[in-house]
Amino acid sequence: MSPPRTLTLGHLARTSGLARSSLLHYEALGLLQPLSRNQAGYRLYGDEELRRLQTIRHYREAGLSLQAIGVLLQQRLSADGPAALLEQRLLSLCDEVQRLREQQKGLARLLAMPEFHGQRQARRKSEWVELLRQAGFDDDAMRHWHSAFELDAPEQHAAFLRSLGLSRRAVAAIRHVAKDFGPTATNCAKND
Repeated sequence: MSPPRTLTLGHLARTSGLARSSLLHYEALGLLQPLSRNQAGYRLYGDEELRRLQTIRHYREAGLSLQAIGVLLQQRLSADGPAALLEQRLLSLCDEVQRLREQQKGLARLLAMPEFHGQRQARRKSEWVELLRQAGFDDDAMRHWHSAFELDAPEQHAAFLRSLGLSRRAVAAIRHVAKDFGPTATNCAKND
């Protein structure tokens, strides 16, 4: 039977793709401890530490703070497990996504204002739609955006639509649809 594999800090850093300083920071926080040290004092890590580091990376990729990861790693040792904390993080992402969507709509509104065009020629309708699509707006999100813009600032909305090179008839049609569509509250949960 061969002895268990051990990795030095440098080798663990190369294997994991993380900086040595990150691994030392994890050690300082108590998230990752070396299995032992060799005669020269170098930290040595085994397969269990490598698995723990992979778990830490999965949690980080899921957006968890190092503090939350410490709690999760402790909970893994208990009978309760990490499910409650992960569920809480999943639900909190809903609020973050909603806040980011609102910021996105606000930025689109600012870009629609003539004072932000500067010397640049205003976008055409196709360019504006493409910009919003690249930002993740689907047709429904664009209708909501127009509806909120029409409700909050009808004259600015009309001026923006005209700046896209739309005819009076097209501007009137979009404004009519925006008024009829009406803003709705959005959240992560779908209403049945």
